[in-house]
Amino acid sequence: MVFAGKVIVCIVWLFWVLVVDNAVGQGIDKAHATMDHSNMTLDEIEKVRRQVIEKNNTLGPEYFPKYSSTYNRVIERGVVICGTKDEFPGFSEEVWTHEDGSRWIGFDVDICRAVAAAVFGDANAVEYEIVDGVTRFTYLIDGTIDMLSAATTYTFTRNVLKKLEFLPTTYYDGQGFITKKTLGVSSAKQMHGAKICFKGSGTSAKNIADFMQLHEIKYTPVVVSEKENTKDVYLKGDCDMYGTDRSGLASNRLGFKNPELHIILPEIISKEPLGPVVKYGDQRWSDIVRWTVYVLFLAEEMEIDSNNIDRMKNHIDPNIQRFMGEKNGKNHPHLGAKLGLDESWSYNIIKQVGNYKEIFQRNITKRLGLQRGLNQLYSQGGLLYAPLLK
Repeated sequence: MVFAGKVIVCIVWLFWVLVVDNAVGQGIDKAHATMDHSNMTLDEIEKVRRQVIEKNNTLGPEYFPKYSSTYNRVIERGVVICGTKDEFPGFSEEVWTHEDGSRWIGFDVDICRAVAAAVFGDANAVEYEIVDGVTRFTYLIDGTIDMLSAATTYTFTRNVLKKLEFLPTTYYDGQGFITKKTLGVSSAKQMHGAKICFKGSGTSAKNIADFMQLHEIKYTPVVVSEKENTKDVYLKGDCDMYGTDRSGLASNRLGFKNPELHIILPEIISKEPLGPVVKYGDQRWSDIVRWTVYVLFLAEEMEIDSNNIDRMKNHIDPNIQRFMGEKNGKNHPHLGAKLGLDESWSYNIIKQVGNYKEIFQRNITKRLGLQRGLNQLYSQGGLLYAPLLK
């Protein structure tokens, strides 16, 4: 038994030298590089191993912005760093064409481009940082990104506890379910005993649990790790269905090998107000992103788009004059001056990116086949409403 114990210690020690010390030598924890592991017990080795893992997973120092600090570093850098998802058709994806090479497209991408157009007069002055369910918030907290535009739901906890500022909702959505047509169901309420995939983080798991409890449906939860995509686990057959925002389901299904074999069920089990997010504390930067979104709404309301905006110069309507940077009020030559932007900031947004209707149609309607629904202007029965630009 003693001999066997020594063999185990030697094996663990050899693993430590070959694997963990290699990571240590790369700068994770140089203090352990010269440690004599042969004199350590198994418990001591395990304790040090856990310390190294915890150190490697430690968040970077928190970024505490103050008024104008984010704006200043964006101007100095020359680009806006935007956190967004990859491989999310309709919302954010990197594509390649012979004409343009590699470029990012999508609804969430266009929100980032609109901010860049407002700040720099160039919608392409953006760098994209790929985020997932965890890093989207840590990157905002440590200042890796300037803004987040990644189909993120506005909730009380995220706003209050994480100290994140949610800006105007750009997409009103709701969580739904997708399943295989071969199961022969037409409602999520028929899924008694089903295996349902979901990630441990995010709002999806809570929404599913609440829905199933309300309707007294027994199900088998299948927790998906952060390293896996829920849709991939579903396609492997490890679960019968999964739930996320209905826009996300439509986007996912678009990439399935046989999309016609899958059905999005009719239930909408939650409210999912999605929109851009910034780190709390920098009022100037949040105002720039906020009013960039409002300009997209207002342009559609005033029937200004990327094709006719040049004809709006010297318009008789004072509201359009303010929009075009030709009129403002006392002490400022134009509205942009109050944000540190030039007089053409709103013009550049619409000319280069388009109004909300244009953004929605090319990315959501044409790409995913979804209609606007709640994402209409208030005057058309929707929820989009912008304050006065004056």
